[in-house]
Amino acid sequence: MIRMTSFLAAIAVVGFFAISEPQAASATTFELVIHHAELEDTGISPKVGDTITFINDADISHNLYLTYEDGHVETLDTQIPKTKKSVVLRQPGKVVVRCWIHPVIRMEMTVGAN
Repeated sequence: MIRMTSFLAAIAVVGFFAISEPQAASATTFELVIHHAELEDTGISPKVGDTITFINDADISHNLYLTYEDGHVETLDTQIPKTKKSVVLRQPGKVVVRCWIHPVIRMEMTVGAN
């Protein structure tokens, strides 16, 4: 009987922590459109873990990349017209988005901590 009571008490404790554990905030997906040689700046406020989807609405290819404050670079590779490429934001702070092919394309955003 004591073993059964201890077992049930252990289950109750585990169940309490499983129920009371805080849930992570759900990630958001933001869409940004590339028009020819400009990136639509929508004033988004993404957080770590959010996804940015770049939609190439131009008739030319692009090759976007993100540079984080610590110098880490994440490239999305070549994106042909009328396609989408996505990236999950990994670090908080200032992020600069640019195009390897068209350096005039530039956008800054601040990624919040999750």
